[in-house]
Amino acid sequence: MTETVADLLPTVERVAKRVHFLYGLEEEEAYGILSLEVVEGQKDYLVLFRARNTGIIERRLKQVAGRHARADRIRRMAERCQVVYDPEYVRLFLPFYFDRADWSDGPADETADKFTTGDAIDTALDIAAAWPRLKPWQHSVIVARYLTAPDANGETDWHTIAQETGRVNGEAAERAYRQATADLAVEMNGAKVRRKTDHDGPGSRRPITNANATAVISNQG
Repeated sequence: MTETVADLLPTVERVAKRVHFLYGLEEEEAYGILSLEVVEGQKDYLVLFRARNTGIIERRLKQVAGRHARADRIRRMAERCQVVYDPEYVRLFLPFYFDRADWSDGPADETADKFTTGDAIDTALDIAAAWPRLKPWQHSVIVARYLTAPDANGETDWHTIAQETGRVNGEAAERAYRQATADLAVEMNGAKVRRKTDHDGPGSRRPITNANATAVISNQG
């Protein structure tokens, strides 16, 4: 029997339901986005499917949904002229921030697709500036959330995170993470205000080179 793209659709449907809760995407919208993803990348996805690597497929699809949700969040913030960070936006950005490979050539590398915009670089710099203002428990739970491998189902392994951070169970670890990221958003807003006042002229931003930005961001955590 030869597998086809249609055989991937049950996996797409499962992931669409999960990202509805993870990122606030409507299930129908998520299903459409992820269906298009597997159609366009069907050669690679079918290789994984035939090898029974459904966990890898689901992780890839979740990453695609996360990128879409983050981009949509930025668009809606721009439409409302919102100039402050909110916790949900911060949570959407953090997976990209902690993916160190994205910074290997500097945040403004023209071959990259995540950190080429001024807004993305500014967000990362505000995380770097806000990070020292957090408490050690906030550092530990945020870092554990993004550096702990997913569980067997490709989901966030809150049980392991709880063990690593001294929480009684996975639910307590998730609550701590959500509080820590909410506090991080508050500190990032303060960092944004400080950065905007530290400029070389009206409405301008102090220049920063790609190398300096990379050094500042990579030295955090």
